Amino acid sequence: MTVSLYSHVWRWFAVSLVLIGTGAQAGVNGTVLWYLEREAGIEPYKVRYLVTEDFMRTDEGPDTQGFALFNRKTRQIYSVVPEDRTILRIDGSGDAPVVPQQLVLDIKQHADANAPAVEGRVPLTVELSADRELCHSAVVVPGFPGPARAAFQEFAQSLAIQQLRTLDSTPPEFRTPCFLSRYLYATDFYLQLGLPLVDWNNQGERRELIDYRFDVELDEALFELPEGYRTVEP
Repeated sequence: MTVSLYSHVWRWFAVSLVLIGTGAQAGVNGTVLWYLEREAGIEPYKVRYLVTEDFMRTDEGPDTQGFALFNRKTRQIYSVVPEDRTILRIDGSGDAPVVPQQLVLDIKQHADANAPAVEGRVPLTVELSADRELCHSAVVVPGFPGPARAAFQEFAQSLAIQQLRTLDSTPPEFRTPCFLSRYLYATDFYLQLGLPLVDWNNQGERRELIDYRFDVELDEALFELPEGYRTVEP
């Protein structure tokens, strides 16, 4: 596990609103969200999340074979790579990392009076600082309907558990207070409070919610892993 794990699993480009292919045999209701993501030095790209009570899938749209699948019950993350027919399995089960005494975290929140209400709820602005340095900010919607907020939080916690297991392989220069807080010890700091409308950090990364739908019927096959692929682990 290296510093790039968190980004690797989250980053997929979504280009279509079509959710169910012709001939789908079984369906399950879920929430669909589209985010516009930005990273320093590259063009913004769209990401689609399909969330049910049992799974969260992130992919490039209905015509793409590669995807990431999170099993919410077992806390397992699977990254399907069709180019070499492999599935990277990340074990997110276990105990959450405990904040070390030498790392001082500060989380502040306040209602964003200037932001329009979303689903009848006033957004909150949340800020995470580590050792007095502002690391990450977010505007979230408390009480957002559907399973997405909880799934995002579980996913973030699962990545933190795996990141801790392989922390020794992360170069020391990357283990800054902000890195440790964001990817290990407070990875869900804003997800505890609501679903992100927008979040950004001091590395030039930014994510914005651009569309969402509730109670969409999704093909259950979207949440199955392909057969004949070789499973690998970090």
